[in-house]
Amino acid sequence: MSVGTRSESSPVRYRMVGRPRTVLHVVDVMNRGGTELRTVELMRRLDPGEFRLVFCSLAAERGALDDEIRSLGGEVYYCRPGPTFPLAFFLLLRRLRPQVVHSSVSTLSGLVLVIARLAGVPRRVVHLRGSGDRGVDSVRGRAELAAGRRLLDLGATDLVAVCEVAMRELWRLEWRVDPRCRVIYNGLEVEPFGVAIAARRRALETAPEGADTPIIMVHIGYPGVNKNRARGIDVLAALRTRGVDARLQIIGRQDAEENTRLLALAVRRGVRDHVEMLGERDDVPRLLAAASLLLLTSHHESLPSAVLEACAVATPVLSSDLPGVGEIARLLPGITMLPLSANDEIWADTVRALTFVPPSLDDRRGALRHFVRSPFTIETWQRQLTAVWSA
Repeated sequence: MSVGTRSESSPVRYRMVGRPRTVLHVVDVMNRGGTELRTVELMRRLDPGEFRLVFCSLAAERGALDDEIRSLGGEVYYCRPGPTFPLAFFLLLRRLRPQVVHSSVSTLSGLVLVIARLAGVPRRVVHLRGSGDRGVDSVRGRAELAAGRRLLDLGATDLVAVCEVAMRELWRLEWRVDPRCRVIYNGLEVEPFGVAIAARRRALETAPEGADTPIIMVHIGYPGVNKNRARGIDVLAALRTRGVDARLQIIGRQDAEENTRLLALAVRRGVRDHVEMLGERDDVPRLLAAASLLLLTSHHESLPSAVLEACAVATPVLSSDLPGVGEIARLLPGITMLPLSANDEIWADTVRALTFVPPSLDDRRGALRHFVRSPFTIETWQRQLTAVWSA
């Protein structure tokens, strides 16, 4: 029987007794983002005798996390999309012989999983992470989404989404009747947030008595139009026009061209001295615990990790009114949403109201205890995700 006609009821079983189950993650690029960092954290936690994670990157450049992946016993392969991609990826699968292909590459996931099926991979998982409202207003966008869904129907044994919103928008409204579908919320490692709260306590104990503290707004995200970093500067300017001592810290990977535009905007709005471009940081929990508020101004999000991180330390969140953020708000307190169409003055007044009484240390400890009981911990994520891989 040829590979293309192999029965789904009797898939090839590559795993040898006593060897770990190989999971091939297909990703765009392993840079420092919420999902990518969570995946590397998961690698540290997994029993190497049970699972081995390797990656296929579809980007031309190396990812910032590639070396760390290799240090943890994984590997990163590079396979750029193009006319030769189907054959190159098929040959990579036949060489690696993974038991699981786990694809997180948007509309390409359908093609990836169909090739994995042809290569005889028994478990083929798509991870729906984005928001389906991008690009579907165009004929091409709708056509690509429809074609991607058709290929997923053919290739996927499991459809996992980071939230219900992503499942509805990227798959189908009636997803609950499809036994392949399940929502698995992203999970955070809780310990760094406990450490951050303890560090905040020490900082408060050593602060001069009666010292004035400005409102510190934190904006976390990667460069690009979607994250709408410029809106944060507009809100900052509206606050300072009202005589409020406020600062904006922009955290995340930076782009020189975007930085030039943002800083020029800050100069025009008269707030250049109150904007800090902090770049990528590995102490985000500490920065959030010291902040007055997390400002999220994105046009689109599925399940933003920054919101979860702020909730874990009781830092108030002011977000654009996104369905995925609303889904988090049903399970965790401390989230306020406004439409992006609301003017800067309304956003500024809401910031003032949310930061008027800062959370106490008891509030922060209570928030972390509540978070531990939520579905957003890495322990829950690991248990649910490995159950899919092991099925």
